[in-house]
Amino acid sequence: MFFSMERDSKGLFTVLNSERTGERDRLLTLISPSEGLLKARVYGAQKSARSIKVPLFSDGVFSLYHASRNKISVKDVEIINLRDGILSDIDKTTSAVLFSELVMNARSSDESLYRLLTRALDALEVDLPYKRVVIMFVIRFLSLGGTFGDYEHCPVCQRVYSDDEILGYNNQIGASCCQNCSTGDGGLILPPNARAFIRESIKAGDDEVFSFRISDAQEDRIFRFLLRLLRASSIAEIRTLSSGLWNF
Repeated sequence: MFFSMERDSKGLFTVLNSERTGERDRLLTLISPSEGLLKARVYGAQKSARSIKVPLFSDGVFSLYHASRNKISVKDVEIINLRDGILSDIDKTTSAVLFSELVMNARSSDESLYRLLTRALDALEVDLPYKRVVIMFVIRFLSLGGTFGDYEHCPVCQRVYSDDEILGYNNQIGASCCQNCSTGDGGLILPPNARAFIRESIKAGDDEVFSFRISDAQEDRIFRFLLRLLRASSIAEIRTLSSGLWNF
């Protein structure tokens, strides 16, 4: 017996990506706390002034039409959080594009990942320093993946780190480790003070991470380390990090 897939739905979504498709349309990548990731087409977005406009990184209540499992279109949208301030700054935009790329490449898109993304986008919108927002996001994102560790124990030999210990990197597990278990990637050496910041950030709430007082030089060092760690531990290429917009 044949059952039609045609149906309407309505729900909260955040816009991760928007790309032109065909001569007139745009294809959106959306994420919601309940539905995860999906792609939906906006017909006529390129040509008509009256077509539905859906800004990048915005939140909205979307009315969708499901013609089939893989053919979804946007019937209407009510934007409830524009986040247009992100696009006013190149570093905030690059941060948001990085977050979106990581979420789209993730193996799962559950509610915790959605909440992490929207918290980070909101932090960029209210002008929190972009490096600190990236640090918070990458720590949380890698922790959700289950391979980040606690930065108190070596994930290879399980030894507890000493207070003044410098960490290396093990490329077999894609994580920081003690020097004895390191495979020798010199670009991923982590000094004690930076390790202490990451360790405490894992335990702390997001607001606490944003309020931790460290020097600009230390923040930049941790920012660049986490981007290198992210690139080294990722299976797929992270195009945002290959763009050359950030020097790390």
